[in-house]
Amino acid sequence: MSMMIGRDNKTVEELSTLPKEVKQVILVQDHKLSLWNRTDGEECGCDDVSGWEMAFEVPCHYGKNGLSADRHDGDGTTPIGLFKVLYCFGNAPDPGAGMTYRQIQRTSYWSGEKEDYNTWVEMEPGTREMGRSEYLFRFKISYKYAMAIDFNTNPVVWGKGFAIFIHCDYLDDQTTAGCVAIEEQYMLRLVKECKEGTYLWVRQ
Repeated sequence: MSMMIGRDNKTVEELSTLPKEVKQVILVQDHKLSLWNRTDGEECGCDDVSGWEMAFEVPCHYGKNGLSADRHDGDGTTPIGLFKVLYCFGNAPDPGAGMTYRQIQRTSYWSGEKEDYNTWVEMEPGTREMGRSEYLFRFKISYKYAMAIDFNTNPVVWGKGFAIFIHCDYLDDQTTAGCVAIEEQYMLRLVKECKEGTYLWVRQ
């Protein structure tokens, strides 16, 4: 997919400010998601060349109340910032993921409870009250393929927000409660093409 040259150059300049160890970035900006791969002199045989190449760009949905640098539970925003992708997961079997893939079980929850807030929890349904949590097994479409990011993980702050993912669009929904969502075919492509150490960069 093509982009305007001006935006291409500006985006490459901005990506070039990231630490050298960052090799892949999923960029979310202006209701678009794009996957970028770092190109360096060693790869192209040019010692003084360094930059970024876009793999693809697609429309995306995010929080119904936009983006926020100060997200908290229930505000309907997607957090702004640079977040490491922790691993891929889904209700579907591993499709050949480029990084760690965790398959959802009927016992899988993402906890919104205070004692294990913003963590993946395995337990038999009905074992304890999980009213604030997401029962991952129930989201067959949204979480067919998904990615967990390190928002509010180190340290975990109660009430700041939990279960912020990149995941598949749910039918015709145009917004989310805070996650980033794209069409399933492109979510699958992310899962297959992204490697350990990929980052999500959400920008205003």
